[in-house]
Amino acid sequence: MRVAIAGKGGTGKTTISGTLARVLARQGRQVLAIDADTTPNLAVTLGVPPERAQAMMDLPRNMMERQTQEDGTVKTVFTANTDEIISGYSAPGPDGIRLLVMGKVNHGGAG
Repeated sequence: MRVAIAGKGGTGKTTISGTLARVLARQGRQVLAIDADTTPNLAVTLGVPPERAQAMMDLPRNMMERQTQEDGTVKTVFTANTDEIISGYSAPGPDGIRLLVMGKVNHGGAG
């Protein structure tokens, strides 16, 4: 199952995401929580200790590349194997959740 949460700022996306991740993990599901927000706070919502949350590395931009499709659409794909990304860049959280921080937007058009 894949679940994505999106919406306007200040509407509770992080709170809903963190709660849903914890509930699913407690039901025995394998959960990878990905924080792609420009101000990542999902670690705090999940209950990751502040010192561990601050030490988390953003996923390096060189692990993603933009590809233009034949129809002109652009998509971003990982340049590494998903298992390598999860093992190398995610951090353990409560209830067996793995947390991955995708990185901040550095400038307009970069997100």
